[in-house]
Amino acid sequence: MLNYKTTLTFYLISILLYLFMISISSAQFYNIENGVFLKSALPLDEPRHLCVDIPGHKDRVKVNGHMMVHSCKEGMWNLDERFEKSSINSNKLRMPYYDRCLAAEKAEEGSKIILRRCLDGKLTNWQMIEAKLRLLDHPHLCLTIGSEPSRLTRGGKRLPTRAKARSLSMRTCSDLSVERQLWTLADPLTITKPLLPPKGN
Repeated sequence: MLNYKTTLTFYLISILLYLFMISISSAQFYNIENGVFLKSALPLDEPRHLCVDIPGHKDRVKVNGHMMVHSCKEGMWNLDERFEKSSINSNKLRMPYYDRCLAAEKAEEGSKIILRRCLDGKLTNWQMIEAKLRLLDHPHLCLTIGSEPSRLTRGGKRLPTRAKARSLSMRTCSDLSVERQLWTLADPLTITKPLLPPKGN
């Protein structure tokens, strides 16, 4: 009887431990120090620069939504802006926390940017040439920040971070749009408090 109770207890503990482990966010298994920002090379109208971002925040992130650029989330939770730096060597732009890759919705002018499984077709394949991100099989198309002024996000209107955002799409690579087509893979700053905008911004 004692052996039966011991065995049952062991199995119950094992099941509970298993359920606990799978419920833990994958962020706890992912070293966020290995992730980088996909960051605008030039500040445009945001001194903190703009980073490729998933709409929403934390548990409200819209993984199936259209990607955008957002004030780089320095000194705060930012896994929705982190990319695996080495993935570009395999012509991918992978977000390890979500195990998804950046993709064009279509191979055409004005196409929106989304996340897809990394093996889902050629529209997840990129190459970085002269700081421009081009679709590997459609090199005339570049990842491009919208020409509209950056707008305050919903959170930016009520929080001191005053975060801004712009649209993101595929556009013809052009010297006329070059300032919005230059990118860098940049390590986040090693700070522990959110970076606030300069006074007057």
